[in-house]
Amino acid sequence: MHQPHRLIITITIPLVAFMISLSQGIENTNPEDLNKLFSDLGNESYEIRQKTQNLIIDQGKKNRDLILEESFKFYVKSNDPEVKYRLRSTMLEIIGSNLKPEGFIGIRMVDAPIRIVDNGKIENIRAVRILSVVPNTAASKAGLKPGDQITRLDGNKFPDQGLAYIELSKYIRAKSSGEQVKLHVRRGFGVSMKQMEIDIKLGERPEGLGADRKIEAFNKWFQDNLNKDSQKPSDSSTQP
Repeated sequence: MHQPHRLIITITIPLVAFMISLSQGIENTNPEDLNKLFSDLGNESYEIRQKTQNLIIDQGKKNRDLILEESFKFYVKSNDPEVKYRLRSTMLEIIGSNLKPEGFIGIRMVDAPIRIVDNGKIENIRAVRILSVVPNTAASKAGLKPGDQITRLDGNKFPDQGLAYIELSKYIRAKSSGEQVKLHVRRGFGVSMKQMEIDIKLGERPEGLGADRKIEAFNKWFQDNLNKDSQKPSDSSTQP
């Protein structure tokens, strides 16, 4: 009757030790306390495994570098499949939570190369034509309209090779929400055509549209660390 209680008291000691070390400042946390905490990810109690993982994720969001570094070290040396699985998903969550929100305009678009005549000189340029504008987005607030043609981003022409709308998408997503972008826009045709510069404040990319971004960032970080670890001299190597 009393054994489960003794078991809970025993397996929660790493959690208590870690919380005490946190009260002294995360920078002073003993790596041994972290290692004991990581070990509890393989505990026979599901509740303990889950609480431990949640605690590591929470601290990782506040102290990214330390928790990621120690988590990866423990992952490499662990032979417990449950520990490795939980550490991997924990590191993925920590890295994903630290990504800056991608910039977002809010348009449907298509590639639309155009030919312009300027003082008798003919020039073929790459452009993006807006098919539709999503309400309550950066595009609608800036006054962009279907049919508008975007010819430059922050004063730069689109490359002659490739699709302009792909370049526009990459350019915007590489920026963070809240940043400003200047668009060169042509509106209308013939004598009624207007050229304008529109400053647009980027919104935040809706959740779900960039779901693969977290996985891509984690895979790159994880592979980089595996490469670094493989270049370290083996502990068992013979010293001259």
